[in-house]
Amino acid sequence: MLAKELLDWFPEAQISDQPIEKLGYLTLPLTSQQWILLEETNLTEREKQLITLLTQQEQARSLNPWYSYLIEGKGQAPQTFKKIQLVYCHLSYYQQENLASWLDMMQTLFPNCQTVLQVGVQDYVFILQQDKYSSVRSILSDTIEAVEYDFGLRLSIMLGQIWSQTGYQALSDLIQAERDLFKTWWRQGHQGVNTFSQLYLWSLGEGLVDLRIIKDYLRQLILDQDQIQEIILSLWENSAVLTKTAQQLYLHRNSLQYKIDKWEELTGLQLKELTDLTLCYQLILPDIL
Repeated sequence: MLAKELLDWFPEAQISDQPIEKLGYLTLPLTSQQWILLEETNLTEREKQLITLLTQQEQARSLNPWYSYLIEGKGQAPQTFKKIQLVYCHLSYYQQENLASWLDMMQTLFPNCQTVLQVGVQDYVFILQQDKYSSVRSILSDTIEAVEYDFGLRLSIMLGQIWSQTGYQALSDLIQAERDLFKTWWRQGHQGVNTFSQLYLWSLGEGLVDLRIIKDYLRQLILDQDQIQEIILSLWENSAVLTKTAQQLYLHRNSLQYKIDKWEELTGLQLKELTDLTLCYQLILPDIL
């Protein structure tokens, strides 16, 4: 929250560089180690309830080490992992009494779910450990309509990229870029289940999100993997037909399939799927033109 904006709304408020417990006042945490002090007598009941809710959410987040590590970029990961994937969910409509049941059900859909974070009033992030890769794309696509009907929800979902704990960029910076992409997309009224690739390609036409940090990361990853750049180019030229690609690259079809599978395990990108292939081809264009 921005202190200046809040002071415009509540001119009698006080800004402090430390939390203060004072009878008759409510304290709300801001960014940059600041807190705002609000006198209860100047607040409506509705404003009091909102501040209490925001304070409770902030306390819950601060107690979750995954939130500190992934969202705030602070501290260490709560546990060792090689690969991780985030599933972003925005609820454009929901019934409060169904929320807890929906969260429980979603976690059962993902056997590799480590935790779920609430990052906004209507926004949740499911953290999946992907050391042993498990595709969740078909799971969500097949169940989304039934889930919305059963729980009285309207959902916008993005399956994030698979990220390595040791990469070329800070993990929290990559995830912030993902969150910006997803937020821009759902704010335009979009719903349903989409992959990062789909939203990335959508963003190229819209020009609303700066994804250079992700683009640079994935491009470097391509360059570091044996023959992946050549495979991407050949698949693109041969309309993702494996037999033709294998012949062009003088590879046995099983060897080609193995390399494609390893790339999917590393990134979640399926090179036989045209949307993912288009993303990868777009990434290597500067190197082949």
